[in-house]
Amino acid sequence: MDNNITYDLLITNGHIVDIANNMNQVSNIAILDGKIALINDEIGSIQYRRKIDAYGNIITAGLIDLHTHVAGGLRKIHQEDLMRSADSGGVNSGITTLLDAGSTGAYNVGAFVNEVVANSKTNVFALLNIGTMGIMRIPEVRSLDDIDSKGTIEAINSRPDVLKGVKLRMVSPAIRELGSDLVSCAKAVSSDSNSLLMVHVGDITGKSSEAVQLAPFLLSRVLECGDIVTHSFSHQPGGLLSNGRPLDEISEAKKKGVIFDIGVGVANFSFDSAKIMLDSGFIPDTLSSDITLAGLYDGPVFSLFDAMGKIMSLGLSLTDIVKMTTLGPAKALGMENEIGSIQIGRKADISIFELIEGQFIFHDVTGATNKGNLAIRPKLAIKNGDVM
Repeated sequence: MDNNITYDLLITNGHIVDIANNMNQVSNIAILDGKIALINDEIGSIQYRRKIDAYGNIITAGLIDLHTHVAGGLRKIHQEDLMRSADSGGVNSGITTLLDAGSTGAYNVGAFVNEVVANSKTNVFALLNIGTMGIMRIPEVRSLDDIDSKGTIEAINSRPDVLKGVKLRMVSPAIRELGSDLVSCAKAVSSDSNSLLMVHVGDITGKSSEAVQLAPFLLSRVLECGDIVTHSFSHQPGGLLSNGRPLDEISEAKKKGVIFDIGVGVANFSFDSAKIMLDSGFIPDTLSSDITLAGLYDGPVFSLFDAMGKIMSLGLSLTDIVKMTTLGPAKALGMENEIGSIQIGRKADISIFELIEGQFIFHDVTGATNKGNLAIRPKLAIKNGDVM
């Protein structure tokens, strides 16, 4: 420790939870020139320009929300009811990195990249919807006329630093009209653009038998290592449950390296489904909010932190939840060498939050509730060393 250095920011007395470095202890972090410069239990007579006393709070690598809809400003001039703005869902909510999951497609992603990504303090990445207009128009896919495979591949290849892959919602009417061709088409675009595929399971619109039949096909014959299933705890037809039990194909997909995301969302999560899945020994890889403006105001998921509380109420530990919102999604994005852990020399992306003890009741879309004794209150995010 060099006492001749004056650090830009000193964070003291916080409880650091970092999975990659096996840290679970109270310590101090010093930041210089936007990067983590020091992690030390003793700070002595260190010099600093600004100090944050994080006593009683949890410090993690900047949280990563792997499933969001943050194309705010691109859909309606006023009275927007679906898309959230990136910074309101990101750094202003204590989260440093967001993945937008299919809000835009090949024909309108330019506005997302040039406006949302370019003007946000939050790290914002995106998956291109297989439908050319994304969920700016719902349903986004009615027929093959709504898909431009070549245009989607060209868009991803033009900005692979931002556009990480393809998003497909396996819902009606598309799956009734196109069946397995829809899934295979999305996977072909993903493969040809050398990018990942995220698939929404659970037919929230049509609750069709086709969705039920496609889920095993998706897991066993389509998805590959690095692809993502979102809404792992869905109760909707075509999810990971069939006749009240987990699909047999899940374990094989896990072995292949398929990533399973919880993706709570407004209508894609139930406590009953979660309990069945967890009781079977299934543990998801990542936890995301699937946040929209509708969820922000009406619930049943209000933020990533609310989603974290929900999942902890099911018996998962704080360490489990931190892994699912830091290192897990960083690996899913192929960015674990850049984000997802607290390490000297890395950009100082940090989340600070408080664990609140009490008696809390969490809700799902079916009207069911689950009791928990911990909730999470965000305090602040630090992005590239700047306090947000």
